[in-house]
Amino acid sequence: MKASIPALTSLRFFAAAMIVIQHSASYFHIWEGFTQTFTLIQGVTFFFVLSGFILTYAHSNLTGAANSARFMWARIARVWPAHIFTMGLLYVLWVYPFATGLVVTAEQTILSATLTQAWSPWPSDFFAFNGVAWTLSVEMFFYAMFPLLILNFSKTWHIKLALSFALAMAAVFIAVTTNAPAYAPGDVVTTASWVYIWPPARLFEFVLGMVAGKAFLVYGQRVRDSGVQSYGLAALLLILAGSYFMPALGWALSGHDLIGPALKGWITVSSSSIFYALGLFLLASSTGMVTSILSWRPLVLLGEISFSIYLIHQLIIRSLMINPTWTAGIDPVVAMIGYWTVTIAASYLLWMLVEKPCQRLMLRLIKRRPAIIPDLQKA
Repeated sequence: MKASIPALTSLRFFAAAMIVIQHSASYFHIWEGFTQTFTLIQGVTFFFVLSGFILTYAHSNLTGAANSARFMWARIARVWPAHIFTMGLLYVLWVYPFATGLVVTAEQTILSATLTQAWSPWPSDFFAFNGVAWTLSVEMFFYAMFPLLILNFSKTWHIKLALSFALAMAAVFIAVTTNAPAYAPGDVVTTASWVYIWPPARLFEFVLGMVAGKAFLVYGQRVRDSGVQSYGLAALLLILAGSYFMPALGWALSGHDLIGPALKGWITVSSSSIFYALGLFLLASSTGMVTSILSWRPLVLLGEISFSIYLIHQLIIRSLMINPTWTAGIDPVVAMIGYWTVTIAASYLLWMLVEKPCQRLMLRLIKRRPAIIPDLQKA
């Protein structure tokens, strides 16, 4: 087992917080200007890059069909139980106490339960049940591809990076050739269906993370031994710069009619992954104040429950939208603080009572059992 990197775990919370703010700002009417200035859905991009980094760091020597199968089962154990729980929780709440009249099809149920919903281009499919779970469908694609991607990665990383970039551009091409609109009301296939949701379109971000993870394994100790303690600050500045300037670049190019909505969508959301990959390499390789702050145990714990935060936060905000009287007459700042408090508390319970126990239970099923050696004296 390789040592964990606490600073990277903490960053998971901040990425999750970006998504929470994006989804809750319009309800509380707080930070709305912030969400218009910064493209906070890049938090998903950061998760994809970080996923590639961590898996490469932890499983750089993954080989063989049996090990690959165990790896895949372990990844399913990591994400599926909490997903199924929140999926079922939403259905129960929406159908019974909230009586929203929710109707889901058998196809939507199967797609969501099997985490294949992102392969459908229809919003009614990939946003069914707990809408944010479409990203887990993309992650499952990454997990399935990882055993192939990691093979001989030191010598083939550039080819795999180029091919994954070609897939992203293929998604842009599909959106353009099918005349998919940038935005449309109702259940319509848009550019986002191909460029933002479709799993192959996001593989480039994951592979970039893998490249950064491999670079860390090879060069990280040398960077750390250099004694330069400003790399942590440089890493954060790179991540923030990518988050701000790449969306701005997409809007600028679009504003001058140099690119269409599909390519604009990719640049706005996914191109910051280049900055994220470099930032993760520098941060993981650094020592000093920034790393120490991010390694603070409360921040690390928030990072550990960030997956549960990501899954539960939208259920809570949608519950508030169904029942606006719950926050009527309450100062928006107080209501927002209450929302975050409830979200973090519920996420901790989901992590402690569902996510971790189910993961341990599922992993026990693949633990290697010692071979039974026959007693020759009794044979």
